[in-house]
Amino acid sequence: MIALAGFVSGLALGQMKGMDMPMKPAEKIPGTADLKPAEGASVKILSPKQGQVFKGDQVPLQFKLVKGKQGNHVHAYVDGQLMGMFEGEKGTLTGIQPGSHTLELRAAVDHTIELNATDKVKFVVK
Repeated sequence: MIALAGFVSGLALGQMKGMDMPMKPAEKIPGTADLKPAEGASVKILSPKQGQVFKGDQVPLQFKLVKGKQGNHVHAYVDGQLMGMFEGEKGTLTGIQPGSHTLELRAAVDHTIELNATDKVKFVVK
């Protein structure tokens, strides 16, 4: 696990398990051309559901990760901003502002290599 001391984000470490870490809000989603072959990895978002509405700034996250040959965790992006890394298959995104949002999960090998194993959903926070 890499220590991310000094990084700030809308995620609360106390609500995450395993390798879940907050990220700097300025980190943008890398382009799909930068994705490496999935080699059997896949990710499927179970929660939030497409179009689901949440009250408050907390959004529960649940997903199914098939690690394949290389994947070992996922990177969670909300509206293109890296919001955290999740080794377990659930956690909570916090600090999500009201409005419509797109969540994208990408299977990852380490903190710089992402695989072509992604899933997206749109959700709303009121």
